[in-house]
Amino acid sequence: MERDAPASNSLNRVSRTIYIAVLANFLLISGLCHVVAPSSTDHWMSNNRTVRSMGAVLLVLAIPCVLWRGWYFWTLLLALAVSGIWRLCFPQNSIRAQQTLYPRHVHGLLLIGGAFLVWALRP
Repeated sequence: MERDAPASNSLNRVSRTIYIAVLANFLLISGLCHVVAPSSTDHWMSNNRTVRSMGAVLLVLAIPCVLWRGWYFWTLLLALAVSGIWRLCFPQNSIRAQQTLYPRHVHGLLLIGGAFLVWALRP
């Protein structure tokens, strides 16, 4: 049984690294879309169906955080779950907030900053 423990731990470490890379890249690409093409992004993200889909994607991305321990994954779980539930259950509120609080490119910069934080703070 002791032989399996290091292999399992190594696999767990690799899967966490892959997860973090996928999440950081997802945030970075999304942020770049917001910055480079704000009008196109605004067009797509003004559609209830698209916003709900993004909410569902965020909730799926939150699932692995339930399995892993530590402040890092609990923080990601909270951020992804809250954002995902808000977009999935209240898409019109999400759209309105995005359109009235700040310009689309500002949201893009926040997403890019989030991507760098996800990568820089990784355990």
